[in-house]
Amino acid sequence: MNKITVLILSIFILFSCKNSDLLISLENGLVIENARIISPENQTLSSASYIVIDGDDIVFIGIYKPNLKGTFKTVDAKGKYIIPGLIDSHVHVTVTDALSDKEELENPEIVKSFRNQLPKSYLYFGYTTLIDLGAANPDRLVDFQKMEIRPELYYAGGGAVIGNGYGLSNWKDEVPNFVYQENEAYPFPDNYVKENHTPQAVAKRIAESGAIVLKTYYEPGFDPTQPRFPTPSQTLMSNLKREAHKNNLVLAVHGNSLEAHRFLAEAEVDVVAHGLWNWGSHRLDSTMVLPKEIKDVLDAEIKGKVGYMPTLQVINGLRELTDSNYLNDSELEHVLPNELITYYKANTNIMYANVFGNAPKNSIATNFNRISEQGKLSMKYMHDNGGKLLFGTDTPSSPTYGNPPGYNGYLEMLEMESAGIPLNKILAMATIENAKAFKLENLYGTVEQGKKANLLILNKNPFQDITAYNDISQVIVHGNLINRSAFSAKAMEE
Repeated sequence: MNKITVLILSIFILFSCKNSDLLISLENGLVIENARIISPENQTLSSASYIVIDGDDIVFIGIYKPNLKGTFKTVDAKGKYIIPGLIDSHVHVTVTDALSDKEELENPEIVKSFRNQLPKSYLYFGYTTLIDLGAANPDRLVDFQKMEIRPELYYAGGGAVIGNGYGLSNWKDEVPNFVYQENEAYPFPDNYVKENHTPQAVAKRIAESGAIVLKTYYEPGFDPTQPRFPTPSQTLMSNLKREAHKNNLVLAVHGNSLEAHRFLAEAEVDVVAHGLWNWGSHRLDSTMVLPKEIKDVLDAEIKGKVGYMPTLQVINGLRELTDSNYLNDSELEHVLPNELITYYKANTNIMYANVFGNAPKNSIATNFNRISEQGKLSMKYMHDNGGKLLFGTDTPSSPTYGNPPGYNGYLEMLEMESAGIPLNKILAMATIENAKAFKLENLYGTVEQGKKANLLILNKNPFQDITAYNDISQVIVHGNLINRSAFSAKAMEE
């Protein structure tokens, strides 16, 4: 009997049986009635059915209600839509958006309120699973993980930064899992042991820390007037890939330029953690045509089945520093404490100058709009030609208030839709495709018996309307049913 026949038979048995003899005992149960389930994998909408949750697990799905005993509550989802909780596979939860280390020390109450709100902000926009790709030391994630109600948090263990490269300039940063590359022309500090910084040693340590990702970087730098950062050789990247897979880790690599994507396509890494928006010597013109050299690199990534994160909001978030009206967006009041918004408004000019110096705002905005369009065209080409698109926002990507937690993901979705990505693909990217890429598909990504009860109850069909992701009725996280409004920063202040 082939797999398709088994699947059809299983579905027939599940949905034809009246379950009159099926008894389910619940200790801490939740029953969703009249549930219309949207599948991001096969892109279907089910008939009304029952979802039974016990603790944080889905224990039953069917069109007939089973016999239930024990402790449970019931919610009627008539007229609404059930989807898996969303996954943002590229976040950073250990910093306060746009605040430097010095500013954090000077504003402890703002920092405290931001960090208390942070998990709720992601949940407010439906992100029930996060992957932190930036924490140099997993110990810094502890405060987030202590929150009683929060998204699931996975991480890359310590960042396998190339010694003295981007993310570890001048050996000043605390990055315990940097990788030493023998052929780079820089001295190895006496206080380190080379054998502790080989791909083998680093990958093993990262896996033992509980991480699911080995994150490294291909970044020569952003300022052409400055010396290049060291970048990994193909041999080193191959060794990192081998050791990552040996330790059941996903290899994700920072890279956003034509040079980086060409290198990473050849290496066939698992995930490139940014879109190709930096086209090198190429510039998008009025023809809106993708240059052949860009197509060739994207074709190589498609052929190599490289996971591709567009991360459009990285560019847009920086551009928002030029927009005097951005901080008046009412949605920010749901994801940021009021005192932080007030701080941003009082320091907008300083924050702009810290990033762009004295450059005129209109020229910066024009340039970043072009770069954003380049990122959109690259993403659309990947989609149209069968590329492996993944959903990640890099929240926050840089010292800007333009990447607000949770809301940044919704803005990323709006950008994807405006670029021509179909709504069913956007849902798949943020659920099952992310789950598969990061080896979490047994837990998340679809609404199925045996998976974790991280679900969203929407007022609109996300296959028909992108604003469904900003019209969430309730969030189910770890089996707990919570009204969306409870996660709003405004609710905490009232």
